[in-house]
Amino acid sequence: MDRRDVLIALGGLTGGAAAAGKMALAAPVMPPDLATCHDANSSGLGDNLKCCPPYTSADIVDYTFPETPLRVRRAAHLVINDHEYMEKYQEAVKKMKELPDDHPWNFYQQALIHCAYCNEAYDQVDFPTVPVQVHYSWLFLPWHRYYLHFYERILGKLIDDDTFTLPFWNFDSDDGMTMPEIFTVDTSSPLYNANRDTSHYSPAILDYKYSYGNTAGSGETGKALVLANLCYMKKTFKQSLPLAELFMGDPLRAGQEADSTNGFGQLESIHNAIHMWVGTPESPHIDMGDFSTAGKDSIFFSLHANVDRLWHIYRMFRGNKVEFTDTDWLDSTFIFYDENEQVVRVKVRDCLKPNKLRYTYEEVPIPWMNKLNCGKNTETKEKTKTELSLVRVEAFGSDPRELSNTALRVMVPRPKKSRSKTEKEEKVEVLLIKGISVDSEGPARFDVYIAKPYGDLAGPDYGDFAGTFVRLPHKGMKGKERKGSLKLGITSLLEDLEAEDAEKLVVTLLPRIGEFTIGGVGIKLLQTDNPRLL
Repeated sequence: MDRRDVLIALGGLTGGAAAAGKMALAAPVMPPDLATCHDANSSGLGDNLKCCPPYTSADIVDYTFPETPLRVRRAAHLVINDHEYMEKYQEAVKKMKELPDDHPWNFYQQALIHCAYCNEAYDQVDFPTVPVQVHYSWLFLPWHRYYLHFYERILGKLIDDDTFTLPFWNFDSDDGMTMPEIFTVDTSSPLYNANRDTSHYSPAILDYKYSYGNTAGSGETGKALVLANLCYMKKTFKQSLPLAELFMGDPLRAGQEADSTNGFGQLESIHNAIHMWVGTPESPHIDMGDFSTAGKDSIFFSLHANVDRLWHIYRMFRGNKVEFTDTDWLDSTFIFYDENEQVVRVKVRDCLKPNKLRYTYEEVPIPWMNKLNCGKNTETKEKTKTELSLVRVEAFGSDPRELSNTALRVMVPRPKKSRSKTEKEEKVEVLLIKGISVDSEGPARFDVYIAKPYGDLAGPDYGDFAGTFVRLPHKGMKGKERKGSLKLGITSLLEDLEAEDAEKLVVTLLPRIGEFTIGGVGIKLLQTDNPRLL
């Protein structure tokens, strides 16, 4: 598709994309000193997790990128009948599991890479009190792209097949919205993992709004749930195209602390919900439900292959423009153990085009690009039936507010109403929820809805879904309290609500699981990074 077709398919979006070119305020995040690796922590599994790699004293070299034929990653629900591929995939994982326990290619050593980078086993170089964290920021997508690349290359090496690729869980399509049966049907397969919520095996349909303790999720079932998911994905793309950080997460520079309350992108939010949906519903939510153990389940890599594919689609929609030209992003550097048994360093700038890593994705339908009937969901329809009178809603105020068992509804003024098309192309309207702190280490989620008010009164339902804050169980920053933010693009949502002429908006925060303190709710206009997307 050309970019005009993309915009038409997404519903006439008029804004541009990705907040690039910001001046560097610090420096790029550098690879950790492997020799200083220490025990990791997890809210459910404790503070003494052994996640350090067996190569802490190895020499580190720059990675030599492969010069192989272009490999094609295929949809997981389509490869189940390809017996030759399935034999290769199972054989590769079997061989990985049979390697010596301390071999860096060993299946469980590979899983520990995720634990070390995500559960505070490393400290940032020159900042010994600041852990390395590759979630909750603009590092999330590039780090996981490299993680999959090296894992995939090692599997291929083990079976002497340079063309081998991981399958992607095509969870953004009608046919791919169940847990792929290649991971669930055969309990003797090396791809099987018993630590899952087996009630979510096929034919159960994935729910992007799922969270522990809130099994109703979207409140939909069957075809209605599929539609709700497609509308959610469509909205995620449509609202984030003008500004990359809305999709990918906020900047993270050397010395800054990344935490689960940081401004992570909405793609990561969907990813977090899927982790919950697969993992065990009881604490400690292993394996997929905890970052320290997620890599022990082969389905993890197919989940992330599709997350990576969605980033690839996002980049194509934006004309493959670099999302952030800031060298603090481009020169952020990671360390991995490669397919040639070397410890290598890689930079973000070198993974932006999958071609350089010599892979691409099988072309499959993208149903959320179609015209969809994205009306109100069951929850808001029920509210319409039960709340028949208008209610007065106050401004947020200057003091922090608690969010626990009941919805928090506030009236929020807009910086400008009735903006022109040119103004929308230049600046995107963003809802900013700031000063978020989670009051426990367990899983947490709240959803955000926006409605057009009637004067100073709120209407009979919550309005339209705008986005979500969702976090897996998380230990936190070495006991430090962190306050972060959530940013949601709302320019196109206000067009859908026919609320562009409203001076104020009713914002509803709906808690799903966990307790929060919210510091404030406001609306800002932020400069787009691709204002001439049309």
